[in-house]
Amino acid sequence: MSQTPADPEARRAAFADLASGTIFVALAAGLAVAHFAQGGRLHADFGAEPGPALLPRILLLVLGVAGALLILRSMIVLRRSREGWHALRRETARLRGSDKDDLVQVLLALALLALFQPVRGVIGAAAALCLLGAALAMLTARGEARSGLRARARPAIEGALIALVLFALFRFVLGVPLR
Repeated sequence: MSQTPADPEARRAAFADLASGTIFVALAAGLAVAHFAQGGRLHADFGAEPGPALLPRILLLVLGVAGALLILRSMIVLRRSREGWHALRRETARLRGSDKDDLVQVLLALALLALFQPVRGVIGAAAALCLLGAALAMLTARGEARSGLRARARPAIEGALIALVLFALFRFVLGVPLR
C-alpha cells in the first residue's frame, strides 16, 4: 500500500509543489543572472571575510535549493500515487474555474511587482511601495464579500500602511537607501 493517498487533494498538493518549485528555481536563476551581471563593490573580492557581499549569494542558493526540494518532493509523491504523471497531464489540461481565477490573481500580482521599478523611478520608493501594498492587498481581498465603500477600501489602506511601515523600517531604522 502506498504511503501517499491517491485522493485528488494529495495530487493537487503535489502539483502545487511542482509549480511552486519550478517558479522558485526559475526566479533564483533569473535573479542570479541579474545579480552577477552587476558590477561594483558588491562583487569585489574580500578574501576570507566577504561581509555583506555574501548575503545575496546565500539567499539565491536557499531559494534555488528550496525550489529543487519542492520539485523533488512533488515527483516522489506523483511517482508513488497510483495514477502518477497521467494525473498531472489531466489536471493541467482541465483547469477548473477557481484554478483559473487563482492563476489570474498570481499573474496580476507578478505584473504589479514588475511595475514597481518603473513607477518607483517616477514617484519615489515610498509612494510606489504604498501603491504596490494597496494594490496587492486589494487583489488578495478581492474574493471576500464586503459591502460599503469603507469595507472595500480597508484592505487598500491597510496594505499602504504596512508598506509605509516597512519602508520606514528599512530606510530609517536599518539605514537601507531605498530611493
